[in-house]
Amino acid sequence: MKKEQIRKSLLATVLSACLMLAGCGAPGTATREKEDAIRFLSSDSPYGSGNESGYYYFTSDENGNSLLRFVDYATLQDVVLCGQPNCAHRDENCPAWFAWNGVGANVLASQDSLYILSSGAPWSDWVFDTCGEKALPRIIKCGPDGSNRQELVRFGAAEAISSMPAVDGKNLYTVVTDYGAADKAVVKIVTVDLATGAVSADESVQRDELRIVGAWGRELILQFGTGRNYYAAYNVDTKALRDLDMTSASAAVVSEGALYCVDETTGVIRTVSLKDGSVTELQTDLLAGESIPWLMLANVTEQGYVVQAATEEGYCNLLVDFEGETTRQTLQADSTEDRDNMRMLEIFARQGQNYLVSPSRTYNTVRTPAPNGATYGEDIVEYAFALISAEDFWNSMPNYRAVTRVG
Repeated sequence: MKKEQIRKSLLATVLSACLMLAGCGAPGTATREKEDAIRFLSSDSPYGSGNESGYYYFTSDENGNSLLRFVDYATLQDVVLCGQPNCAHRDENCPAWFAWNGVGANVLASQDSLYILSSGAPWSDWVFDTCGEKALPRIIKCGPDGSNRQELVRFGAAEAISSMPAVDGKNLYTVVTDYGAADKAVVKIVTVDLATGAVSADESVQRDELRIVGAWGRELILQFGTGRNYYAAYNVDTKALRDLDMTSASAAVVSEGALYCVDETTGVIRTVSLKDGSVTELQTDLLAGESIPWLMLANVTEQGYVVQAATEEGYCNLLVDFEGETTRQTLQADSTEDRDNMRMLEIFARQGQNYLVSPSRTYNTVRTPAPNGATYGEDIVEYAFALISAEDFWNSMPNYRAVTRVG
């Protein structure tokens, strides 16, 4: 499962956050501030990314090529993102088809554009021997229907895109790691002009495992560190860096102008204001009467804090309300793979007061290219999607509205 592992390693700590500034004052100020505010293009899960209209994700064909699909909330259909009649979806003439490049592709959705990210693989000579220039790290931009595909930026063979990007009205921001130096990798916070593709890079922030996990105003919220995660805010205009008073073993979440994490040893949920750095803590009953060896804050919703946990009974979703009281969600997903132990019902995306989930999943094997004309088998997962209300989800009531897969 090499391709899926590479994809998940890049996305593992990245969760959904899209922060917009509201302004008041002279005419046009609110519009200008909205354009200037940076939006983090997070994946909603390691599988794909959504917006108000639907959820985008990649699946693989029998040769390992990627096919872009769309779960349409209006029609409850899961379709190939291609409007061409009688298209076979098997080559570059199809707007949803992306050739196998050794590492796969990730899709990030905004309201008006899609960004297709391929991270690159400078540590793997065989990927370049097999795929050539297709293996180079790059970001492709297209319309929400997959049309008008254009390569926004391409990086070198010794580089890798090591973070999900963020955008404002003019630029895209990401982190690129350059492994070309003999002594140590160089980390770059990269700015890409959306109109021209011009690239500028700032090498002043040399931190291990640096990545963007959110945005606030004109600042990128950065996570870094090995073993423990640390956080800082980086101003894209001034290049100033300010450390945030947050350290956690698991990843923190950026939402509504704050940084949140859960303490694995106490169950306390800690909040750091991105505006003034003030810290508040919420005492919870997460660990009351039960041993939980692993837990992670996954999201902040209208209902409370979504926590993923590994308990003696297996993996599960927990909801901690704003008073600190915990509800366990017990619905599980069916699977065709006996070794598939993580059966908790994953939240792929939110749509108003609904969650996109997958009540069942199947596993298939595809053959992806390898050196010297060989192929290797790779297990991939296919999800059967459904919508469920947040209320039914947390009450463990399986009132699913099934999404029909077409094509």
